[in-house]
Amino acid sequence: MKLKSKKLNKGIYKTIVVATFIVIVWILLTMVFKLVAAIFIPSPVDLANSFVKLAPGLPSSILASIFITMSGFGIGIAAGVFIGMMMAYSKGFMQTIGPFMEVTRPVPVFALIPLFMLWFGLGLWPQILLIALGVSAILGVQTYEAIRNMPIVYIRAAFNLGASKQAIFRTVVMPYIFPHLVGAIRVAAATSWGLDVAAEFMGVQVGLGYTMIVQQMYLNTSGIIVIILIYSAMAIVLDQVIRKIEKRVTHWTDREALSFDGLN
Repeated sequence: MKLKSKKLNKGIYKTIVVATFIVIVWILLTMVFKLVAAIFIPSPVDLANSFVKLAPGLPSSILASIFITMSGFGIGIAAGVFIGMMMAYSKGFMQTIGPFMEVTRPVPVFALIPLFMLWFGLGLWPQILLIALGVSAILGVQTYEAIRNMPIVYIRAAFNLGASKQAIFRTVVMPYIFPHLVGAIRVAAATSWGLDVAAEFMGVQVGLGYTMIVQQMYLNTSGIIVIILIYSAMAIVLDQVIRKIEKRVTHWTDREALSFDGLN
């Protein structure tokens, strides 16, 4: 525990040193020597002024983006895990849906924005569905691959003890694959915020993405960076929440004990 605490304190110290160095260089470039124009890299004062100007509308924009992103993220996780498990559970389902997923999965989700606008029009649901599609593609493939890589001895042991196919999936497969899905869920969480920005280009005048579009129209670089920082903060918070849930749900695994320290 003491060793872990020392490593944590050392990591915080390094972060503070690097952050301080970056801020000093930033101030020298933009405020002292003025070597970089504000349209490319705004000064800390410009960022603060932009934040003050945007502050009145930020709460509603943040809530709208959180609602859109988390709705699409939740639907995408549920759909992706369900599709991945059904492909492993049913050979007929795999033969029907598998080829369709293999054809559509490489298609960039961002390229589908014009089609979503034509098919579903403008509104929150097209934005949510776009995010859900991107997230479900990640989780669907990862779920299926996690089940395929599962040691067959676990399934045979459960079957020999009299467990049905449904019981094996519920009591053996699902607990086994969940730790393997955590990484994919974290990647999907980060991706969902990027998809939210793209989704808000679909004409709805709410959310941080729309606010960023407005700042771009007026060439307000400092305003764009403020929105990016807010998105980054929300992505970090969501990632930390997922990690906390992971530690509680997968405490029975040896993930935390794994270490390569001291090995040559």
